[in-house]
Amino acid sequence: MSTTTNNNFDPMAAINPSDIESVTVLKDAAATAIYGSRAANGVIVITTKKGKEGKMSINLDIKQGFVSMGNHNMDYANAQESMNLFAHGRSVAYGNTYDESYDYLKKVYQGYGWDGVSSYDWMDAITRKGYYQDYNVNLQGRSGSTGYYVSLGYLDTEGLIIGSDMKRYSGRLNLDSKFSCFTIGVNASYSNSTQNGFSQATSGSMSSATVAAISSMNPMMPFYNEDGSYANISNYNPLALYDEKAGEINENNNQTLNFNPYLQIDLGKGIYAKTTLGVNIADLRQYQYWSALYNPQAVDYNGLGQQYNSRYTTITWNNVLGWNYTFDKHNINLLLGQEMQRKNYFYEYYSGSDFPFAADGKTDLSTAGTPQGSEYYKKEARLASYFMDAHYSYEDKYYVSGSFRRDGSSVFGSNHRWGNFWSVGGKWRVSGEEFLKDNSIITNATLRASYGTVGNQDIDWYAARGFYSSGYNYNEKPGMTPTSISNSDLTWETSKKFDIGFDLSLINRIHLTFDYYNEETSDALFEVPLSMTTGMSTVYQNIGAIRNRGIEASINASVINNNNLTWNIYANMTWNKNKIIKLSTDEPIEYTYQIIEEGRPYRQFYMKEYAGVDRENGKPLWYLNEEGNETTSDYNAAAKRYVGDADPKVLGGFGTNLSWKGFDFNMNFTYRLGGKVFDSGASFTGFGMANRTPLKDVALNSWTEENKDAKYPQYIYGDPNKATQTSSRFLYSSNFLRISNMTLGYTVPVNLTKKIFIQKLRAYISIDNLYTFTSNDFVGYNPETYSNGVIAWQYPVTRTFIGGIQLSF
Repeated sequence: MSTTTNNNFDPMAAINPSDIESVTVLKDAAATAIYGSRAANGVIVITTKKGKEGKMSINLDIKQGFVSMGNHNMDYANAQESMNLFAHGRSVAYGNTYDESYDYLKKVYQGYGWDGVSSYDWMDAITRKGYYQDYNVNLQGRSGSTGYYVSLGYLDTEGLIIGSDMKRYSGRLNLDSKFSCFTIGVNASYSNSTQNGFSQATSGSMSSATVAAISSMNPMMPFYNEDGSYANISNYNPLALYDEKAGEINENNNQTLNFNPYLQIDLGKGIYAKTTLGVNIADLRQYQYWSALYNPQAVDYNGLGQQYNSRYTTITWNNVLGWNYTFDKHNINLLLGQEMQRKNYFYEYYSGSDFPFAADGKTDLSTAGTPQGSEYYKKEARLASYFMDAHYSYEDKYYVSGSFRRDGSSVFGSNHRWGNFWSVGGKWRVSGEEFLKDNSIITNATLRASYGTVGNQDIDWYAARGFYSSGYNYNEKPGMTPTSISNSDLTWETSKKFDIGFDLSLINRIHLTFDYYNEETSDALFEVPLSMTTGMSTVYQNIGAIRNRGIEASINASVINNNNLTWNIYANMTWNKNKIIKLSTDEPIEYTYQIIEEGRPYRQFYMKEYAGVDRENGKPLWYLNEEGNETTSDYNAAAKRYVGDADPKVLGGFGTNLSWKGFDFNMNFTYRLGGKVFDSGASFTGFGMANRTPLKDVALNSWTEENKDAKYPQYIYGDPNKATQTSSRFLYSSNFLRISNMTLGYTVPVNLTKKIFIQKLRAYISIDNLYTFTSNDFVGYNPETYSNGVIAWQYPVTRTFIGGIQLSF
């Protein structure tokens, strides 16, 4: 499985974690070059479970629990704190007294139903403790020469935020059988998941429309009117928007089928031939409905609805001829192969309005009285590959390898479709030498190095071609218009990677790995902004070169290992530094928050740098020039500066596991250090906008004549000083340390369970995302973001409490 995807399809979504036997991450050149373009960002090899020797076993895993909100520092102001802030901001903006503004605002909010005392916590109102349940059963075994693994799974979880939930049904069948010189098998899986809500059902860093909706409210706005109906509908009351009967709908149904049959023929003398067919079909149906009763934008249309249907199909045919031969102290492994891949994608869209039965909860698109629009398109991509791989070892101490792969992709220009990728590698098992052979301290020592190239084609399938779209009219005549510019010179992005490292084991209990890598990418693919006069926004071009270099290290130690007690600890880290070393454009490529410029990191933030508060007048300050030695309160006069990048400098994890007389305990941590995150929605979270829900810290620490040492600028209606405009004021450290999982279990002794015909009985409790430690300057729900480092109205981190039972018969 390549770590790159297209069309927003996540290949992991089709795999039930209970079916996974092992996960191996391949990153060095020698390991990834054979995968060609699909290894552009590394390769994840997922091995699913198969039938094991012996009679059939039945395994059950039953989990139940609940989800709740993880810790965060988004502490919102109460009604009185908000009123004080708003009254001050209004008095400054309109030149009246604080008391006059307070009285005016009190009357305004009384019009919304406020009693002048109560405080309404909207975040608390839209969140809940959601029920979680997950059931999995599998049968596995081997009868004669046939092995089998069959599993079924059911997951049902309510989301932390109202209106969000997910259900998933999954099944898997893995069969293999050998007769004579033939081995046949099939790995097949099916997944059907339905997710409701405008965000992830459990957790994540993506934007949440529900969280965004509360930024339109404040603690003086009641949830309900006196008669029990929803209040403040004109302000997008999120409780109304997610009314179970007549509220908003965002339903996503994803069905995924994987079918992978294979046939292997052993020809004798270590020679074999194998053919594998891979079929993956992912169907996505998304229906969105904007309430005719509770969404202000949809009320005039008596409801708005739209449906998206898409199918993503990948067919891969892989054929290999291999030879594995051992003689004396030599081992040779050769592989020749050919692969073809065809990807198809189609998309259709329909929308309508005027839902006459919306009040009765009948909001299917078929009930819409007025069609609004439709769209349809399809596209196709193909990849043809030829490859060879060779490995040689002598005395199980000296290893050399080499590979070559030639890929042809339809996504590039007709003269640039083929790319050649190769690798060489070597390994020396030093501990096999006579001078270390019987060493009781160094029980294993291996040196390794590799160099190779891989290609990247992970761009829009038709990026090299120009597009025209229909559905446009001029002077009452139908027509077409260009919507993208062709680039027939588009070609492969190629990465050259060098890796050197070692594996070391001490007293057979401490295991260390260390790697240094240097990867340089040429002909880097970028979306380059175009002049507005072209009518297009961007075009793909090969315009640059990027260098990534860093180290990876890990340690695993068996601290105690005896009959009653075992204790293991582990830690790993990755340090990476990237830089754009060449850019073929005349000028840097500047985006809203970031810049692509030669000599800078790839995800370099570039914006006006916030310099604090002018203590004399409460105005925000920014640095006037690039040197940063002068400040100004004029936002337009301030210079843009380089203020950090989104990529962490160091990331990794550590943890421990113990077992004692049937008890087992695991605790795992993840961390990230050195990156930045920008909150593009911060100005709507009470930093200066009138009537928005303010943060408590902003309400209590904004500049006034009585508080000139305040943390934040003076709060003024309308933000005339541009305190909320894009700047590093809303750029935070993304450092964090998270207790990602803690599990305590107990396995009943076998001599007791066998009496009731149970081979294994284990009970456990588990907590995911127990606690997250963040930097002092971070304001938000989750510092862990998508790779671009930009967040807005995050879905909070979900803490999950689970109790489970595992049974084997």
